[in-house]
Amino acid sequence: MRAHPRSLLPALVVALSALVASGATPAAAEPAAHATRVGPTGLLPAAPAPAAAPVRPRVTSFAIPDVAAGQASSAPGTSASKGRRVVAQSQHTGVAFDVAGVTFTGRAPADLEVQVRTRARSTWTGWMDLEVDPQDGPDPGSAEGRRSRSGTEAVTAADSDGIEVRVLTAAATPKGLALAVVDAGTSPADATIGAVGDPAGTGVDPASSSTAGAGDRAAPSTVDASTAAASTTTAPTTTAASTTAAATAAAAASVPRPAIISRAQWGADDSLMPCQPQHLAGFKAAVVHHTVNANTYTSAEAASLMRGIFAFHTQSRGWCDIGYNFLVDRFGRIYEGRKGGLSGFTLGAQAGGFNQETFGVSVIGDFTSVPFPSAVRTAVARVVAWQADRSAFDPSASVTLTSGGSTRYAPGVRVTKPRVMGHRDLSLTDCPGDAAYPQVPGIRSAAASEWRAGQYSGRANRFTPVTARRVVDTRSGVGAPRAKLAAGGSITFRPSGMPADVSAVAVNVTTTGATRLTSVGLVPAGVEPRSASVLNTGPGRTTAAAVTVGVGSGGAVTLRSSSGSVDVIVDLAGYYSNGSANGLAGSFRRVLDTRSGLGAPARRVEPSRPLTLTVANLPAGTRAVNLNLTVTGPQGAGHLTAYAGGSARPSTSNVNFLTGQDVANLATVPVGPGGTVTIHSTAPTHVVADVMGVFVAGTGSRFTPVSPRRVLDTRYGWGAPYGPLVAGRTLTATVAGIPATANGVAMSLSATSATQPTSLTVYAAGTSRPGTSNVNVVPGQAVSALVVSGIRGSAVSVSSAVGSVSVIGDLMGYYAG
Repeated sequence: MRAHPRSLLPALVVALSALVASGATPAAAEPAAHATRVGPTGLLPAAPAPAAAPVRPRVTSFAIPDVAAGQASSAPGTSASKGRRVVAQSQHTGVAFDVAGVTFTGRAPADLEVQVRTRARSTWTGWMDLEVDPQDGPDPGSAEGRRSRSGTEAVTAADSDGIEVRVLTAAATPKGLALAVVDAGTSPADATIGAVGDPAGTGVDPASSSTAGAGDRAAPSTVDASTAAASTTTAPTTTAASTTAAATAAAAASVPRPAIISRAQWGADDSLMPCQPQHLAGFKAAVVHHTVNANTYTSAEAASLMRGIFAFHTQSRGWCDIGYNFLVDRFGRIYEGRKGGLSGFTLGAQAGGFNQETFGVSVIGDFTSVPFPSAVRTAVARVVAWQADRSAFDPSASVTLTSGGSTRYAPGVRVTKPRVMGHRDLSLTDCPGDAAYPQVPGIRSAAASEWRAGQYSGRANRFTPVTARRVVDTRSGVGAPRAKLAAGGSITFRPSGMPADVSAVAVNVTTTGATRLTSVGLVPAGVEPRSASVLNTGPGRTTAAAVTVGVGSGGAVTLRSSSGSVDVIVDLAGYYSNGSANGLAGSFRRVLDTRSGLGAPARRVEPSRPLTLTVANLPAGTRAVNLNLTVTGPQGAGHLTAYAGGSARPSTSNVNFLTGQDVANLATVPVGPGGTVTIHSTAPTHVVADVMGVFVAGTGSRFTPVSPRRVLDTRYGWGAPYGPLVAGRTLTATVAGIPATANGVAMSLSATSATQPTSLTVYAAGTSRPGTSNVNVVPGQAVSALVVSGIRGSAVSVSSAVGSVSVIGDLMGYYAG
């Protein structure tokens, strides 16, 4: 590879850290926002592999002159019978390049053919057809499509020094014909990535190139921690083991991200991007491609080919970014293509007319005559399975897509295709090559197998409430070792006294004494953690969050801390099982506000004067209520406990707060005689209570737990429009992967980067906003809370009271009749 004279790079190269996809330590559950670099695919490795310094490729353009009148003729190897003739031709030697392509203005003649041959080490290749992309690229009519230039696909020819191109047609010569050659330059990536050449297809596992945005960091809290997090008990009520993540044997569940070489590590220079790709809510299908070139490039040349394709697409074709979402080299290594693909979903320029609904994986090579190697097939299947899991679709299924206008389908045409298909299924193209196309069904099958192996299967059951009791307290050694949960560590516990067929548990998790900003995730035991978190905390904060989560083997649940050591307390509120009789009925209304006198006298709840609330208009047979409890204007630090009226107060807590702090948390509380609930506070405070559903004997919806996963993140345009939620606007989020029969969801909702103190309200899409709230957040903090909401058309609406705020949602399960 050649170095650019004006961009020589330091000689010192730090070797890449190689992590094998199948053997890498599982990523910890991700906080909605903390000081460690994060993305919705999980916490990044503590010691990520170094990124390569950005390299600016050099793009040189040559006009392709018309063949002189009377000299146009068919060329050897062309289809003279079709009436085509060579109308333009040029040859250039002594010019160093790695990637080349042809561009022109206006529409291409229907019979346009572009052929190229390249020279390396004094040897010319045979003539190769460069497929003309009249629409395959950005979607027609899109902003990116309007600014793009017509042309061919790129030919990759690493370390070449000569090229000849000829243009054939029976019609008029296209205007503005130009040959673009790209010298990708030299980068440390060439040596470091090349040094781990991996024909087995395991690749390297660098850190994500997506840096944390403003919504990914929160200022450390400066307030003192409350010492009254919760009362402790000494009776061991769980079986538990504390381990490090590295020592945890990950059983089934969820599809892990395969090893992916990031843009930063293959040397992408983002300053080449003339615009930013659009963010999407997710994908419905995968499209398999190939590039065009000889399959003889070396392991060390692969990174330069990535840089060359990137430069051709952005500088010559005028696209916002490299067209493909992901690429795979002939050694089976996966590369991040379009920016943002590791942290969210990004609109590609890979299948014109269908980019809004599909993502593209392109194999670097020409597979017209030779098939994909085994390592390539494995790599493509892995990245497809991972993306399918993130977008909640089964790779083995079919899907109906709507064309935006492609070479094969007119705008508005609806077509039914396999969810994993070749490019030729959507466009008039030979891609991904005649030898590779028959392998697509095998890739589809392999991706589906990996996808199925990663799906957590929970049972639909009704609920049994219990008198709240402590099951884990790392401060005193209840249910777990007497030690803080370490960064990257885990605690697996099973509350005693539950039936053998338990499918999910409702618990309240409290953290205190965190050593740094961190998040806590909760997953069924044996399930690999995804990008979900249920609680965010930091030094000086005692934080609580309700969680409803499925159980793994033996009815066990696993707690994880992402990046800081922290004490964890868990209180059991109830469980779901075959023998449970209480289903969830929708009821969303405010029933208590001590500031105004709604439901109780207009005065603060005092430690010496617990408040007993009669929840009016409960259905006959109500056994428990979901109460979203908000503490507002407390006159001291303390905690709030809600329990059945007429019962003894349990030694547990539901809401933890500091002086003057507004805090909310969901509490699932059994009701006492007459539908009563008692609320006790250890410090004087006003309390607001909103009913978020009631559990009624013998009726109501059943809960189906899922492997916790991110379904909404406004920081990346995941599941909803990109950008913060602004007061006065309603965010509509589509919850992927739940059945049409679902009438409610349980979701851990996180709020961060608030510009003002605000509250969020979640409710079924298309319905009137209720006078309730779910999450309270202030600037500089990330706050999470369990939300139980109705749902309509697989969508929920979210509103913010004031200012703007980033919203993140992690699905825990859904309710259906």
